Order: sequence, then structure tokens, then C-alpha cells
Amino acid sequence: MTLQDFAWLATTVSGVGVIFTLIIFSIQIRGNTRAVRAATFQQVVNSFASISFDIAKDKALVDLYIRAGREFASLGEVERVQFGFMLLSFLRRAENVYVQSEIRTIHAPHWSGIRESIKAIMASPGARACWSEIRNRHNPHFRAFIDELIAEDAGSAKRDWRPDAMSVRTR
Repeated sequence: MTLQDFAWLATTVSGVGVIFTLIIFSIQIRGNTRAVRAATFQQVVNSFASISFDIAKDKALVDLYIRAGREFASLGEVERVQFGFMLLSFLRRAENVYVQSEIRTIHAPHWSGIRESIKAIMASPGARACWSEIRNRHNPHFRAFIDELIAEDAGSAKRDWRPDAMSVRTR
């Protein structure tokens, strides 16, 4: 075997090694991406479950949620602020999920269920009234998203807001 043949063989082997390394690297990146997406979605679920549970375990907050959902303007100043913070906290979490869906850290099917939950919360007249007071605390893209959800809901069949199960009922 000549020196030139040996050089050719070494180049071929190193090329195969580089290709093999790239394949292994791409498999590891794909696995890491899945792990990041799973962790992100778990954090989202935990975040929304936490705020829901915090409200649900306090009868006074549940009462406030129901009354504010029906008629935000009739609340006293302290209750308006308290409900505003509740809604702001929920919407901050929703804004995070919105951004995660925009950068595709969260898959579309996972986002669609959360989107419907946001839409259900924003279906109440009180949440909409409160939204008009707190909307500027969010980024412009998220504001447009919430405004679109509200307009979408207003354009559908007439609905009554139900506080139970945080959903809406078609008349």
C-alpha cells in the first residue's frame, strides 16, 4: 500500500466518522428538544393548576370570581383590585404559553386546549370589563390575541357565562 492509498483510506474513514458523529448529534438534539417541550408543557400545566386550585380552595375567592364574572363594575374598590390581580395572574401565565406556542416550544394540539380555557375565562362580562383596565400591562401581540378571542366569542351564538367549570353555555 502506497502512502497515497493510505492517505485516501484515512480521509474516507474520517469522513465516515464525521457523518456518524453528525447523525448521533442530531439524535441527541431531537431527544433534548422533546425533553424541553415536555418540561415546558409540564410547567404550564402546573402553573394553571396552581392558580385554579388556589382560587378553588378559598370560598371567598370563588365567590369573588363568580360575582366579578357577572358584574365587575358592581364590586367595591378592594374587590375590583383583587379580581384584577387574579385575572392578571391568570393572563400572565396565558401570555407565557402564548409566547411558548409562537416559538413552537409547545405543540399546537397542547396549545389549542389552553387557548379554549383562556377563551372560556374571557367569556365572562366581568373578565372583559377588567381586561379593558389591565390590557396595557401585556405585550401588544398578546393583547391582540385576547382581543381576537373576545371578538371571536362575541361573533358566535349568544352565550350565558357560567362560573362553574369556567365555561360558557349556548342559549
